[in-house]
Amino acid sequence: MRVLLKKDPRYHLDLRWIRQEVEKLFAELGIHEGEVSLIFVGRRKAKALNQQYRQMDYVPLVLSFPQGGEYRAGRRVWGDVMICWPEVREQAIRENATLEEILTQLLKHGLANLAKSLVK
Repeated sequence: MRVLLKKDPRYHLDLRWIRQEVEKLFAELGIHEGEVSLIFVGRRKAKALNQQYRQMDYVPLVLSFPQGGEYRAGRRVWGDVMICWPEVREQAIRENATLEEILTQLLKHGLANLAKSLVK
């Protein structure tokens, strides 16, 4: 499984843990090969993407952009998952949870949406 990560340099993330978590969550969905992109953005970008693609006027925690598991350059591309990092931090405080717990929930949700797009 190839996990591409893009983040703002201000966000301090454990990229190795995130890659391992994505591989584990995909394996739980029965997916063992392919490529997924994770993009960690701020509130303005998250809200702009939500408005552009869903016509919703709020800051989402996570958005999924399925690419249908198409093969490109010999690799199955599942899609992109956008996560609003400042909202993750606030959610962790509100729920008295760790960042990893919140991030796992959001990754699970986003990756399940990518996988679900194949059965529509």
